[in-house]
Amino acid sequence: MTSANEIRASFTDTTIRVYQAYNTAIAHHAVTHQKFHGAPGFNPTRMTWIKPSFCWMAYRSGYSYKDANQARILAIDLHQLKFLEILSEAVISDVGRMQPGECRKSDVVVQWDPERDVSLNRLEMRSLQVGLRGEMARRYAEGEFISAITDVTEQFQSVKEALDSGLLDRAIELCPAEAVFETLPPRDQTLA
Repeated sequence: MTSANEIRASFTDTTIRVYQAYNTAIAHHAVTHQKFHGAPGFNPTRMTWIKPSFCWMAYRSGYSYKDANQARILAIDLHQLKFLEILSEAVISDVGRMQPGECRKSDVVVQWDPERDVSLNRLEMRSLQVGLRGEMARRYAEGEFISAITDVTEQFQSVKEALDSGLLDRAIELCPAEAVFETLPPRDQTLA
C-alpha cells in the first residue's frame, strides 16, 4: 500500500506555518528580532529544516524535551508566496529520483517522512520537511520569507502533559487546526 504525501499545515490566505526547535539563545533572538540572522550559535552554513506539521515537530523534538538544542519550539509563519518560491526550487532527497549530485547542489531539499499522530504513532501518510541551505538559508535567516516568529513551546508541553495524564481528547484539542495545503508551485510534479 502506497502512503499519500501531504503538506499538512496551519495556514491562512497569505501565510503558512512551519516549525523549528532550537536552544534557548537562538529561540530568544529569533522571537525578539523576528529573524535568525545574528542569533548566537545559529550556523547559517548548516542545512536548516522547516516542518509544517505540528505532530511531526512534536515527534522530532520529543515535545521540546528531547535535548537542550530542541528545548524551544518556534512557529514560523512564512509568507505563502515565499513558501511556494522555496518549493519551486526543491529537489527530493531520494537519490533514485534525481540525477547524481542534484541533491547536494540544490539550496532546497524536500523529504517525505511518516506523519505522526498526537501520541507520536506513525501514520500511513507522509509529511513534508524542507531543508534550506546556501542562498535560500541566508534569505530565510535574514527574515525575507518570514511574517512572524512565535515561541510555542508551552503549547507543545501542554499537549504532552495532557497525554501523560491520559487525556487524549484534551491533547488533541490543544493541537492547532491543520489541513492539507494543496497549492503547489509550477514544478509540483517533482514533489510528488
